Amino acid sequence: MPQPHLPPTVARDWRPRDDAFALRPPSRYGGRSGRPLFIGGCPRSGTTLLQAMLDMHPEIGIPRETSFIRELWWQRARFGDLRDDANRQRLAEWIFGDPAHATRRLTHKLIGSRKAIRKVAAAPPTIGSVVERCLRLHAPGRPRWGDKRPAYSGFIEPLLAMFPDAQYVNLVRDPRGAVASQVAMGWDPPAVAVPAAIARWEGAVARTDQSARRLGPDVLLDVRYEDLVGDPGPALERILAFAGLRSGAIVETMIGGERHGSFRGPHAQVAEPVTTASVERWRERLTAEQIALVEHGTSALMERFGYVRTGTDEPGAPALAELAGQRRANRREWRRTRRDELLRRARYRHPVAAAGHE
Repeated sequence: MPQPHLPPTVARDWRPRDDAFALRPPSRYGGRSGRPLFIGGCPRSGTTLLQAMLDMHPEIGIPRETSFIRELWWQRARFGDLRDDANRQRLAEWIFGDPAHATRRLTHKLIGSRKAIRKVAAAPPTIGSVVERCLRLHAPGRPRWGDKRPAYSGFIEPLLAMFPDAQYVNLVRDPRGAVASQVAMGWDPPAVAVPAAIARWEGAVARTDQSARRLGPDVLLDVRYEDLVGDPGPALERILAFAGLRSGAIVETMIGGERHGSFRGPHAQVAEPVTTASVERWRERLTAEQIALVEHGTSALMERFGYVRTGTDEPGAPALAELAGQRRANRREWRRTRRDELLRRARYRHPVAAAGHE
């Protein structure tokens, strides 16, 4: 049955996890206040919209896609034992000291800020504590904080190593919509853009599922983009309840209020009123054969997440072969990432958990 505000390609009922997941006992952090909140999912799945909505809540601050946390985690051995004040100073300068290196930014106003560097250098001596100090700079008056990045779908375990009490919102979008939006970004050569985007979407689901095997319902929440834009009130209420944040009248402000910050380019729509206009934009952006490839390749996952196939013809053999190749490349990259992480873990023996989150 379709959602009342959504087309028939989005069903009302969906089961992202089985009953056993819902019956798992809460983690030992269940009910704890002040837990960090992270957002991830496949790229072009609405994570920026959700970040902007949550950042309007007076109890939590979530900045616009910081890009230094994964890089910092991967390079942590470079900074050595953070009990050494000089090492923390080097790390703080690496994060905030280079105005040309936007991938390490927190917010533009803090780049090169000596005050920010001093605050971060004074953090407790773990990687997690440094990350927390950085993120708290975004909204210093709010008791809760978090971060969003689509690539966190493959980074949940490091996040939980730094913040064992963290919570994670997995944002899922119809693969046809996510693929069409990725293709419009021009990230891949046109000849392989659709298969590459499909493999990227499948990879985000698979990596989240891999982490979910060890998580409970107080740690992981699955949310559909289509529900967030089709009926945002109940979707936000569900997220706020999961995170232990106040709801009520604030939800209307989160939906219709003016967003914090400036949104341009592919994120311009975030600043506009919430609408379902993008839900079936894939019909305009993808050809019939491309839609067939997405639906054929992701049919089981589409059913799981409540997306209804259009019943188009089967894709051709060349398209299926290209998809198989992109899937293999995606799996190779994930195996390499996992192998490299094991090597990094062996080299870095210092504590990583943030103070107060153990």
